Amino acid sequence: MTTISGGSEPQFSIGGLINVPDHLRKLDEQAFTPLLISIGPIHRSNAKLQTMNECKERFRDSFIQRANIDLDYLKDTIRGREDEIRSYYAETIVSSISSDDFVTMIVVDGVFILEYILKQSDPRSVVNDPMIADWMPPFLKFDLVLLENQLPFLVLEMLFEQANFPAESGIQPLRELATKFLENDLLPKRIFGGAKLSYSAIQLHGAGVKFKGLKFDEGTGFYGQEKRLLGISFDFKNGVLEIPCIELNVEKIRLIRNIIALEQSNYVGDAYVTDFFGFLDFLINSSRDVDLLCDKEILVNYLRDSNTATSVVNSLNSSIFWAIMLTIIQGTMTYEDSPRRLEYRFCNHPLCIPWPGCNASSCKLHFQIASTSAWTGTLRFTA
Repeated sequence: MTTISGGSEPQFSIGGLINVPDHLRKLDEQAFTPLLISIGPIHRSNAKLQTMNECKERFRDSFIQRANIDLDYLKDTIRGREDEIRSYYAETIVSSISSDDFVTMIVVDGVFILEYILKQSDPRSVVNDPMIADWMPPFLKFDLVLLENQLPFLVLEMLFEQANFPAESGIQPLRELATKFLENDLLPKRIFGGAKLSYSAIQLHGAGVKFKGLKFDEGTGFYGQEKRLLGISFDFKNGVLEIPCIELNVEKIRLIRNIIALEQSNYVGDAYVTDFFGFLDFLINSSRDVDLLCDKEILVNYLRDSNTATSVVNSLNSSIFWAIMLTIIQGTMTYEDSPRRLEYRFCNHPLCIPWPGCNASSCKLHFQIASTSAWTGTLRFTA
């Protein structure tokens, strides 16, 4: 976000609005629509979501009591930066909302999120809360990460900072609470160039590439011994491609679509999830590829069948403008270390250095791997 001085009042210009680009929305409208609760102005008029308004009000009262703060004081705090908060949304969405209604909506939705996160940090509170049925938490969590169901984080910070929690409450800082709630994971270093692959998993496997899925270890917080989510690596010596295990289900696909939409709107230079599922898209061309990756424990398919999984994974990167992404990245990103590039030719060329198990006589693949260490990196395959 940037602030532009003009006249006596500051004007605000946001680099990316809280909205889903139309070309991505058309792929799956439901993936971007909340099922249970509306947050912010975009879905506030959806009649199906009004049943949660009473819950919001109860959580508002609970937060006011917990934080020992006056509701009008919170409204005044938000009103002081109303123009800035409005600027995160399209003018066509917020122009019809009066100042009082907008401020009230932001405060009610903001304190609901804060109180819900606080309750989630103490599981006993959630279990005993009459407003939250046992089946609701998974739906609430997914609704709260939808791109168009957001408040600017600065709103949560402003409201949280006004709270007067008792010293003995032991409440953690907001960012720690939010990180725990979202089960945030560290990302590997993003290597310039993204992923490009001309051969499917079945073709690579036939050429001698071994596939290995890395399961998440709850104890260590890693996939395998030391890899993080989205970290793909290649064992040059043994010809093993290691990929963190990904579960495919309706909820996960819905979340992935929203993260990709967020990356395409605001974080093109840090499009980790777009890269990862772009790479999977290259690997998967048919149900046989899905079956292979499931057999190697790279995918866990809870969708209808392998054909459905193939179609869903292939659709995740539909309408992604890769050329525009690379142009933006090249113009804005720099790297501390130049990637080490190694080339192997799977053929009868005298310079071929195949790994054990490579069927050089039948393989005509040529790929390039860029990495910054022995165990992490981005694989870039070209014909």
